[in-house]
Amino acid sequence: MDPSLNPSAAHSTVPSMASQPFAGIADSKFFSIKKVSVLLDDSNYLLWRQQILFDVKAYKLQRFLDLHTVPPPSTVLDDNGVLQENVDFERFEQQDSALASWLLTSVSPTVLPHLIGLDTSAQIWNAIVSLYGSKSTSRLMFYRRALHSQHKGDLSMREFLMKVKGFCDNLAGCREIISEHEHITVILNGLPAEYEPIVSIIVASPTLYSLQSVMNIINAVQPLTLAPG
Repeated sequence: MDPSLNPSAAHSTVPSMASQPFAGIADSKFFSIKKVSVLLDDSNYLLWRQQILFDVKAYKLQRFLDLHTVPPPSTVLDDNGVLQENVDFERFEQQDSALASWLLTSVSPTVLPHLIGLDTSAQIWNAIVSLYGSKSTSRLMFYRRALHSQHKGDLSMREFLMKVKGFCDNLAGCREIISEHEHITVILNGLPAEYEPIVSIIVASPTLYSLQSVMNIINAVQPLTLAPG
């Protein structure tokens, strides 16, 4: 099972690192140079999750995100029955620590306090999924309030529309689907006064505009052309 769908598992069966000690191993140098393009914050969980999972799956590291993964034993008996340090365990620890460190570098400073004290990649991943992917009342209220408080301000139109879409996507990730009508309402309410003429036309139209049509219209209109002469 995809870890994006199940907070506590990256596979539908319990994987054993003891039986597959070197499956899903990436050079630790990879994590020192691989930077994510989007740092996790309160507005972009789905986008962040997508880019993380692409990288994790590319290197077959999903089992490190699974709380049920059983690491190799730290010691093993040699042919003489003497306990020896297990190289497979050391490799597992090294890989898990590198992945955990990389995950921490992929989140914004505002998220880090929620991850203090977590020691493994699985703990960090599942804490984030529980925090941002769960359908908690507080999380839904936060996203809804944030969505309806958006204003274009000094943002470019593209940035404003992407920010609104980000909150809609986050709500969708919590199984709270925002209707197209509500999405349009948020956009129109967040536009500055110079867009009022075009907003009035859209609102007064007997024909309902689609979301894409509204975005096309406001992207095509320059504010200066809307200002009274």
